[in-house]
Amino acid sequence: MKIAFLGPAYPHRGGIAQFIAILAEKLAQRGHRVRIYSFVKQYPKFLFPGKAQSDPSRMVLSLDIKPVLTPYNPFTWMPAARKIAAWKPDILILKYWIPFFAPAFGVIVRLLKRFTRIRVVYIIDNIEFHEKWPLADWWTKFALAKADTLITMSDSVTQSARSLLENFDNERIAKLRHPNYDFYTHSESDLSEFKKQLHITDEPVILFFGYIKPYKGLDVLLEAMPSILTELPNAKLLVAGEVYGDERVYTDRIEKWHLKENVIFHNRFISNEEVGKYFLSSDVVVLPYRSATQSGITQLAFSFDTPVISTDVGGLSEAVKEAENGFLVEPESSGALARAVVRYFKEHCRERFTCAIQQEKQRYSWDPLITALTSSLSS
Repeated sequence: MKIAFLGPAYPHRGGIAQFIAILAEKLAQRGHRVRIYSFVKQYPKFLFPGKAQSDPSRMVLSLDIKPVLTPYNPFTWMPAARKIAAWKPDILILKYWIPFFAPAFGVIVRLLKRFTRIRVVYIIDNIEFHEKWPLADWWTKFALAKADTLITMSDSVTQSARSLLENFDNERIAKLRHPNYDFYTHSESDLSEFKKQLHITDEPVILFFGYIKPYKGLDVLLEAMPSILTELPNAKLLVAGEVYGDERVYTDRIEKWHLKENVIFHNRFISNEEVGKYFLSSDVVVLPYRSATQSGITQLAFSFDTPVISTDVGGLSEAVKEAENGFLVEPESSGALARAVVRYFKEHCRERFTCAIQQEKQRYSWDPLITALTSSLSS
């Protein structure tokens, strides 16, 4: 089977590009011909809140990648559709996560549907968006309306999709689990070197990982730290990810609450080679999100057998099971967050939670997703 993707790929960075790359490799390993039609440029510079849009990683998957589309340039839409059509794929797979890409995706899908018999599958990350987008519902409908299949990875996204797309046949919406990331491999012998690089010894280590945006609640976690340190005086908060916006929102809090000795703040994009260093050096990952539909960080943590303390928002409770593989707390509550972190260490939860993660991980394989994608051709 010939399977095409339309979306970001290396050297573009981020979780979407990594998800597409891993899925493409999995499909190729099963004998399918796979090609990614990627972006020439992803965002205009004035709209991109980060420092750089390219991925500095050296550890990348070898894939057939064709940069054909600049989503904000309509003059690239028709040529991109022509190039995809010329390859004659059986299926086109797109990831949908923000309305910024909806005009380009919607037009390209319509062109392909008009002139080819290609099956179109969207894997949807979000429909309720963290940031405000003008006409978000209208553009989302425009992007998704002509799809043959929608695949969601949380109940909240499934419900939003069914509510928004009222005339969409529910049988065309499939809810699956977000797979674990198994792209990263490290041996336990790396651990001592990783901790040395991060200036960590045997103290309790709390990890906040990924892009730092207001909805992710790092400020709430920082507010919780003084209470955590009252019970765990030598605890360290390891923050690894690039701030989108004003860094002073966080550095001022670190200064205000005298946290400099207990916060390691790496405000930058974390390359593939470094990801394992942060997770393997940490005891628990904390997701203090104000809102969420799902989080790839949860599955990334579980890939490293690292338990998660998360706010109970969106679909996060579908992966984080209270007192089994982590803790769930109410959002926007630094007190609840602090109590959960202290409980985790005081009750020595790591070993028990890690065992649960290891037993559960097989349920988060890529096989169901691959089966759903390939079987969509005959549906």
